[in-house]
Amino acid sequence: MKHLFTFLILLCLVVSAKAQLWFDAGVKGAYGPTMMYDQSVFDDNSYKHKLTTGYNYGFRLGINHGYHVGLNLEYNLSHNKQDFNNHGEVFNKFDVQHNDFVGTIRYSGNGAFIEGGIEYANIKDVTLETESDRQIAPPAVDNFEKNYLGGILGFGSYLAGNDLLSINLGIRLHWGFDEIVNPTGKANNYPIFGNVGSEVPAINPDNKTFETAAQLQLEVNYAFGRFAKTSCHDRWRLILFN
Repeated sequence: MKHLFTFLILLCLVVSAKAQLWFDAGVKGAYGPTMMYDQSVFDDNSYKHKLTTGYNYGFRLGINHGYHVGLNLEYNLSHNKQDFNNHGEVFNKFDVQHNDFVGTIRYSGNGAFIEGGIEYANIKDVTLETESDRQIAPPAVDNFEKNYLGGILGFGSYLAGNDLLSINLGIRLHWGFDEIVNPTGKANNYPIFGNVGSEVPAINPDNKTFETAAQLQLEVNYAFGRFAKTSCHDRWRLILFN
């Protein structure tokens, strides 16, 4: 994993030795539904997922090859939230906070773009608000894995701007590949936590818990330079746009 982003950068640089590379950077934010998907919850008759929204914000660096293909590297601070209902009333509220390191390949054309890539998330904290009379011990975060890997698929369009500044709006889908509840959490019946009515519905430990999201994303980007030669005998160097 630690060599992944280095590999992606080198791949973008060697696609064509003669083609011009140019760079942009920006800030971004996203908001929309997030979900702590767990089949044990779907199998239960009373404890259910509630439609819940989360958000993230961060910055990106684009390494672009010509007019259409680019490599995006991002850092985002994310809050993936999930509320669970018991018999129609909110019972547990989870807020999973993580640092996301993202790499995507983006194809742009005719004012629109599509992208796909990977996401490495480092879980920094988990908060749990519950109606249960059971003490939250150990702390909620200790019931979750430290990291997980996920995939990204997104698409969007150009809204406004000029040759250097652009504003993009799109939709990005996230889905986790890895289980986020650790063995301690499985033993504590996460994400079904606490006394629900007169019984504690038991999870199936073979069912995994995944983070997913489908969010509206806004980007503000600025093209700041290109990697090129000023003449055939010069070395490649970064030339800043005026």
